[in-house]
Amino acid sequence: MLVTICQSIVRQARRHPLHVGLNVAGLALGIGVFLTLALLVRYEYRYNAGLPDVDRLVRVDEHWTLPGSAPSETGDTSFRALPFLREDFPEIEDAVRLTGTDLRTERAGIFSTYVSYLTDPSFFRVFKVKLLHGSPDDALSKPDGLVLSQGAALRLFGTTDVLARTVTVNRNGTKTVHTVSGVLATPEGPGFLSNVDMLAPIPAQEAQTRACYRYWGSSCGEIYLKLRRPGDLAAMNARLRDFVVRRAAGPGDDQASLGAHPDKIYALSLVPLREARFHDLTVEDVDDGVDRNVVDSIGLIGVLALGLACANAVNLATARSAFRAREVAIRKTLGAARHGLFAQFMGEALLIAAIAGLSGLAFCEVMTPIMASLTGEAIGVQYGFVLAMLPLVVLVTGLASGCHPAAVLSAYHPATILAAARTPSGGRGAARLRSALVLAQFAIAVTIVICTLVIDRQTAFMRDADRGYVRSGLLIGQEIPSRDAGLQRRMFDTLRAVPGVAAITIGQLQPRPNSEWRSTYSYTGPTGKSDVQLLFDRVGPGYLATYRPRILAGRWFDTAHGQDDAPADGALGNDGGRVNVVINARAAAKFGFASPGDAVGKVLQKGGMQAAVVGVIDDLRFGSPRAPVYPEIIYFGTLSKTPFDNPIPAVRFQGVTESEMARRLNRAWAGILPDIASDFQSADARTDAFYKGDERRGHVFTLGAAAAMLIACLGLYSLAAFAAVRRTHEIGIRKTMGATGRQIVVLLLRDLLRPVMLSCLVACPVAWIAMRSWLSGFDQRIALDPVYFLLAVAGALLVAVLTVLGQTLRVARAEPARALRAD
Repeated sequence: MLVTICQSIVRQARRHPLHVGLNVAGLALGIGVFLTLALLVRYEYRYNAGLPDVDRLVRVDEHWTLPGSAPSETGDTSFRALPFLREDFPEIEDAVRLTGTDLRTERAGIFSTYVSYLTDPSFFRVFKVKLLHGSPDDALSKPDGLVLSQGAALRLFGTTDVLARTVTVNRNGTKTVHTVSGVLATPEGPGFLSNVDMLAPIPAQEAQTRACYRYWGSSCGEIYLKLRRPGDLAAMNARLRDFVVRRAAGPGDDQASLGAHPDKIYALSLVPLREARFHDLTVEDVDDGVDRNVVDSIGLIGVLALGLACANAVNLATARSAFRAREVAIRKTLGAARHGLFAQFMGEALLIAAIAGLSGLAFCEVMTPIMASLTGEAIGVQYGFVLAMLPLVVLVTGLASGCHPAAVLSAYHPATILAAARTPSGGRGAARLRSALVLAQFAIAVTIVICTLVIDRQTAFMRDADRGYVRSGLLIGQEIPSRDAGLQRRMFDTLRAVPGVAAITIGQLQPRPNSEWRSTYSYTGPTGKSDVQLLFDRVGPGYLATYRPRILAGRWFDTAHGQDDAPADGALGNDGGRVNVVINARAAAKFGFASPGDAVGKVLQKGGMQAAVVGVIDDLRFGSPRAPVYPEIIYFGTLSKTPFDNPIPAVRFQGVTESEMARRLNRAWAGILPDIASDFQSADARTDAFYKGDERRGHVFTLGAAAAMLIACLGLYSLAAFAAVRRTHEIGIRKTMGATGRQIVVLLLRDLLRPVMLSCLVACPVAWIAMRSWLSGFDQRIALDPVYFLLAVAGALLVAVLTVLGQTLRVARAEPARALRAD
C-alpha cells in the first residue's frame, strides 16, 4: 500500500505539479504559522512556570480606593507589612523583599547599567534559583555580597568563574565595593527573573530609615511569599482584610498608620506568581503584564491558519477530483473495494501532510527568530515541544484535509463515470461545500485583517495622541539625587548655559511608568464637601516654556505673586497658611466644577493649609494610555527660596539635533555630578514601555493576517481552477451564441467573488465586536471608523480578483470550437 501511495503522489506531481505544489505549500504555510505562534503562546503561558514550587509562590499586591480616584492595584507593597504577615499567617513558609535599583559600573567615565535588585538572604530559599558558582545559603548573607548573572559576569570579567572578585558599584552616586558571591545559572524557562543582572543585599541602614520599610502606604518594592501548601492561598486572601484592620489602623497622623479605618481605602491581596503575567496588565509598578485575550487571539490565529490550510487542501483535492474519476472507475471495475481506495487516498493525504509538516518545520525555524525580534521576547524553537507536536499536527492535518476528498473519490460509481461524456463534479453538495470553505476562509482572513488595521491604528494613535505637552524638542534628564539647594542651582545654571537650550525647568514628575506621591485635598462647595486624591507635582521657573502645557483657565505661576512660591515639600500642610496652585482639568472635574473657569479662585484644603486655585491646565499624560489621567495639583517653587526633593530637569532645545543636544547635556551634567550617570532622553523614549507591547503584538497580527489571506487566496484559486474545468463547455456555448469576452469575465468573476463578498458581510460584525472589546481597555482610543472595514473589504476583493483573474481570462479567451471539443 505504501509503495502504491508513493507512486500515486509521484505520478500526480508529474502530471499536475501546480496542483501538488499549491497543496503542499498551503499546508506547509498553515503548519509553519501554527507552530510559530504556538511557540509564542507557550512562552507567554509558561512565564514564571519554570520556577521551582511556583504553585506556592505569591506576590503581595496593594489595592487603593482613594477619594475621587478610580480603584487601583499596585505590585509594590509597603515593606512594613512583611513582619506582621510572618507573625499572623503560619501558612507562610518563607518570604523575601525585592526592590529594583540602579546599580552601575564605571570605566573611563563611561557607565554600564545593569538590571539589578536589592533583596534579602532568603531570596534563594524562596525562589530556589540555581547558581552556576557559589552557595545559595551564603550568596547574600554578607552586606558586601553580589550575585551576577552569567551575562553580567562576562561583561565585567570575560568569564563566569568570578567568585571572590571585587566590583565597584555605583548606586545613585554612592560607590561601594562588593565581592562576587554567586553566579546565576540560566533560568529554566521565561520569567520575571530572566533578565536580572545583579542581586545585592538590602543595606541595613536603608531598611531602618527609608519610609517604605517603616510606614504603611509607602512602597518601594515587591514582597513575595512562599506558602506551605498551594491550597493556603484562598484562606489567606480571605483573612487579609482583618489583617489590614488590625495592623494598619492608627491615629493617621503618625505617618506609620493609615487611620482609624484603613480597610476603607486600602487592601492587600495575594497574586499567584504563575498567573502574574496576565494579571499584571492593569497593575501599576509592574511592566511585564500582557493581555491574555491578545495572547489567546494569537493562538487562535495559529489554529485558524492550520484550519484554513486544511480547507484549502480539501478545495484543491475536490477541484481536481475530476481528473481521477476515471482512474477510480477503472480500478473498481478491476475489483478494487471502496475501503481500499479510501485507505489509499487517506494515505496520500497523510503523506502529503507529512511532507508539508517537514516544510512547515523549516518555515517555523526561519520565522521564530523573526517573531522573537518583532515581539522582543526570548522565543526560540523548542525542539522537544515542536517535535512532540509535529506528528499530532501532521495526523490531524492529514485527516482533516483527506477525509472528504477520499470519501468523494472512493464513492464514484464505475458505470456512471465510464458512460458519462463528462467527468463528475461531485454534485450540488460538493459545490456548496467548496463555496462554503472559501467563504469561511475569507471571513476569517478579513476578520484578522480588520483587527490588524484597528490594532495598528490604535498603537499609532497612542504614540501620536496629544499628551497635553509638546514632545518635539524636549529632553528629560534623571533625578538630581540631592536636596542641596546650592547643588541644584549649579546644575540648573550649568544646563541652562549649554548651547542650544531654549528653555529649562525642574519638576518632580516626568513621563515614565511610575507612580508618585499623592495626597487628599477637600473642597466644600454648594453641593457639599468633596475629597479628592491628587497627584502632587512641584515645578520651577521655565516650566510653561519647557513643557508648554495648555492653560484652560486662569493663569500660570508668576514670581511677582508672593503666594505662588510654595514652601518646601515637608512644610506643605503642616504650618497652615495659604499658597497658590494650579490643577489639571481632571482634578477640576473631580471636585465637581462645571468648567475649568469655575475652579479658578476656589480654595482647596489639606490639613491646615489652603491651596488657592489660580489656573487650570489641560491634562498632562505622563503615564500609560490604558490608565486614566490622574487628578493633579501643581505647586511652584524657586531654588532661591527652598530646595526641591530630587528634582528632574527638562530642557527645550532648538537649532541642534536631539542626539547632539543629549550629548551636550550629559557632558554638562558630568561636570557637576561626575559619579552619577546621566542620560537625557526624549519623552517618547521614556514612555516607550507603554506602547512597545501593543506594537509588537500588532506585528504578529500583521503576519497572521498575511498568512491567512495567502491561504484563503489559494483556496479561491482552487475554486477558480475547478470552475475553469467544469464550465469550459458552457463558455463555449455562450460564446457561440454571441457572448463577448468581457461578458464571460464578468459572469465568472461574479460567481467566484460571491462567497468572498458574503465572507466580508460575516467578518465585519465579528471584527467590530472583537475590536470594541479590545479598545475598551484604553483610556485614550480611536473610534471604530467604517474606513477600517471598507479598506479590509476592498483589499480582500482586490486580492480575490487578482487571484482568479488569470484563470478567468484564460477561459474567456478560449476558442469556442476547442472548448466544445474538450472532454
